[in-house]
Amino acid sequence: MPTSQEIEQVLSRLASAPGRFASALARLDDADSVASMGPGEWSPAEILAHVRASHAILEPRLLHILVRDNPPLPAFDDRLWAEVAHFVTLPVTTSLETMSLQRKELIYALRGVPASGWEWTGTHEVGGPVSL
Repeated sequence: MPTSQEIEQVLSRLASAPGRFASALARLDDADSVASMGPGEWSPAEILAHVRASHAILEPRLLHILVRDNPPLPAFDDRLWAEVAHFVTLPVTTSLETMSLQRKELIYALRGVPASGWEWTGTHEVGGPVSL
């Protein structure tokens, strides 16, 4: 079972991510640019779109684990999710605001989980059993 300190570290990292992104993006001249930085590199907008898609996939999985006994956790392609949702075309400030609100909601839900709840599991269709 994770310790309360380990749980707090996870929650702190999740909570601070939007602010860390905002700080990094504030230093850029054109954070909304979707032009890749170079071969094999992603633009800031593409990175944020990836993180938004990953969050959109992960958050329901976590909530399913909280409300169901060993729920099935479907696999999704985060790049396709970001593409279908058009995250990369949103203004960075809009994405950051949305990300911040969604993270606050997730943190609020996770703070109510007892320490033993962090061992609750779901079954990912590709990766098998995963704990909260």
